[in-house]
Amino acid sequence: MAIEEKKRKHKDSSEKSHKKKHKSITKIIAPSSPTTSITSTAPIVATSFSEVVVKLYLHLAPMWSGKTMEGVNEQLNAFLMKYVPEVDGIVLAHSDVNFETEKGRILYDSPFCHFFITAKFLVWKPKRGTKLVGRINLQSEDHIGLLIYGTFNASIPKSRIPSTIFEWKINEENVEEESTKSDSEESEAAVEPVSEERTRTQYGEWVNKETGDSIGGEDGTLEFNVMDIIEANDILTVTGAL
Repeated sequence: MAIEEKKRKHKDSSEKSHKKKHKSITKIIAPSSPTTSITSTAPIVATSFSEVVVKLYLHLAPMWSGKTMEGVNEQLNAFLMKYVPEVDGIVLAHSDVNFETEKGRILYDSPFCHFFITAKFLVWKPKRGTKLVGRINLQSEDHIGLLIYGTFNASIPKSRIPSTIFEWKINEENVEEESTKSDSEESEAAVEPVSEERTRTQYGEWVNKETGDSIGGEDGTLEFNVMDIIEANDILTVTGAL
């Protein structure tokens, strides 16, 4: 009787360990090599976009019974605009979903349906040494901040802005305004609060030493070299150099 009781306990513990392995999450099993759907006779240009076919193990909740594709898209959407280590980049879109088997499996007492699929991810992953173009959204004496494709952050530190070509120019008009404001701060505070527009004033900009033109020109776009890529909190930040 004691032996049978031990066997029963061992069986129960092994089943529990199996159940723990099948949580309601989506796992990328095997990303393949990047593929491209563009064919051209023109010279190959380095791009930060690539298409990657991945194999995923899905756990679909009972609520998606009868509408499997909707459930699959719901889980794939969780990857969008996030850095995914398995594909080494930010997933922008997914397509070409294929089911590995006709039917899924229900394991033990879990109501979830388990099955494999393959899908194609459009991934953004800039490479070190390539060039990118961003729009300047912030300038300070320490760095230049940019937005790539209006979405991704990039930064060019002062140490990577060539001092032989560019220099930081203080906006003297704004400095005078701040000085006047400081002298009459008490009297103005009694009349009205400091306006929000003034707190957003730009105190200077990077300019070309020879021409005096603002860096980035009229439209504020700037081409730079990718020096480093930092991943934090599911997003990528690019560090560049001029």
